[in-house]
Amino acid sequence: MDYADVKWRREGVLSSMQSSARRVSDFLLSLDAEPGEKASPPPPFSLEVAPILRWLPKTKAADAVGDIIACLTVTTMLIPQGMAYSTLAGLSPIVGLYCYVPLLVYAILGTSSFLVVGPVALVSTTVFSMVATLEGPARAAMASALMFACGVLSTVLGVLGLARIVDYVPKDVLSAFTTGAAFNLMFTQLGPIFGIKVATSHMPIVMLKNALVALPTLHTYTTGFSAAAIAALLLLKKLPLHAWLKLSASVPKSIFGTLGPFTVMVLSTLLNSVYGLSQKRGIAEVGVVPSGLPSLSSPLSVSLAGRSKDIAVLTFVVLLESLAIGKSLAAKAGQSINSAQEFVAIGLANVAGSFFQGYSIAASFSRSAIFVSTGGKSQLGGIGSAISLMLILTFFTPLFTHVPKPALAAVLMVATSNLIDTQRIAELWTQSKGKFALYAVYVGLMLVFGAGEGLLASIALFYAVNVLKRVGLPLPF
Repeated sequence: MDYADVKWRREGVLSSMQSSARRVSDFLLSLDAEPGEKASPPPPFSLEVAPILRWLPKTKAADAVGDIIACLTVTTMLIPQGMAYSTLAGLSPIVGLYCYVPLLVYAILGTSSFLVVGPVALVSTTVFSMVATLEGPARAAMASALMFACGVLSTVLGVLGLARIVDYVPKDVLSAFTTGAAFNLMFTQLGPIFGIKVATSHMPIVMLKNALVALPTLHTYTTGFSAAAIAALLLLKKLPLHAWLKLSASVPKSIFGTLGPFTVMVLSTLLNSVYGLSQKRGIAEVGVVPSGLPSLSSPLSVSLAGRSKDIAVLTFVVLLESLAIGKSLAAKAGQSINSAQEFVAIGLANVAGSFFQGYSIAASFSRSAIFVSTGGKSQLGGIGSAISLMLILTFFTPLFTHVPKPALAAVLMVATSNLIDTQRIAELWTQSKGKFALYAVYVGLMLVFGAGEGLLASIALFYAVNVLKRVGLPLPF
């Protein structure tokens, strides 16, 4: 048998395997399609070494000014959100501001002009479920190790052109995952909201039980402070302050809601500093945080043995959220993004961040939307935000010492409302009580088993139910 014959046979086998894989892929995607909907074909595969070299020379001075204004607005959002989300992940609040390295890496490698990466609620909740049983430095080290592994897996998937793998997570399962994560987030914040000590657990339902057991010991001043902070955030978000103040149409109507977390954090910190609420009334504060930029350290100082499931789930969450937000913003702007390149950009951003004591980052919808609405045009804004964070970490970290923990918890509780998919829940209730019940089971699995096991169990249940329906078994779903 000559070389040409061997090559022909090998190519034939590869072609057959690819054809079989496509048929399996189309079948799985068809199970999640609405009636009459066809699965879209995969986009063409291509990668760039550094997309920044393509768009940076074309950037106009006027656009650069808009990027600077937008990046300053985003940074004012990122400070309270980063600290709050880091707390949600069970880490020191300052760790949330160590995302300047991922911001720089994504600005160089990303294909979205508007995407702002950093700490986000959904990823933070997922990370907490994976490190909750650890304490102190071991918890922070594991978070960085998971960030590194997540980044490597994301990059490999992008390089191999497997960006479509995220499509296999059914839409309702993903919606239930975010809804379950919202409840999980609320459960984890009951401690700082009420000033009670809640035993941690990777299972949200156990966290709720522990919080209810400890509720009789609530701290009155902390509870009142939390209620005031939540009320202030809601008022800044809902009241028509733009109209009352007769501001120019060029000022976004959402500006007060956007700056609400920063405003509440600053005012609550001033109140604590001036009146000594921490010392006199027992309201918990952040305390002394490390000053300066984080030192370079290996993220592999801890073993990841037995963590393959956590790595896979965390990677799915990071990529699903980032890709969905990137596609949504690109579509509104009449642009497109390269999914494979996005996998690589998000992946390498996580890999780089893991060497600077960070934890997993993804695209932020709220900060990305604000970046667009305040005039952002390119990833110069991301570079500007990174530089701003570096300056803050170098010179201003002592200002964070007296930030009240209830204020950060209030920021998280209000932000949670954006995670609950009320629209899909209402649609399912109207369309099919059976599908609504199945959705409720998905959410229940997330709450009982946590992010990892809950997501995998929900995916397995979805495909099992739909395969049974395909073979003719009458099911009310």
